[in-house]
Amino acid sequence: METWRPLAGAVLSLAVSLVGVALATNFRGVTEWHVRRSISTASVLRRVPPWRWLPDGSPEERLARFVLLERVLGVAFAAAGVMIFIAVGYGIVTGQPMRLVK
Repeated sequence: METWRPLAGAVLSLAVSLVGVALATNFRGVTEWHVRRSISTASVLRRVPPWRWLPDGSPEERLARFVLLERVLGVAFAAAGVMIFIAVGYGIVTGQPMRLVK
């Protein structure tokens, strides 16, 4: 097996895990910052149907809902990083990459 693949897998697992942990724990406000940026970017795309005069809830409630959603996604990213690390470890121990399809 090439020597760069385990190294690339380890770097990828570390990066995915760190991003996931940062989002899940709201490290230094990164989750709230990302949600605010996403909402401001997507605000031009949001259209309120004509039969609905007011959008759902206040902006603070929407922000809180999206922060919670992104924190849950952060947990999923952290778990995916651990799974990548396990796959890389398996590949190093056995000398071949994990088979994805039987």
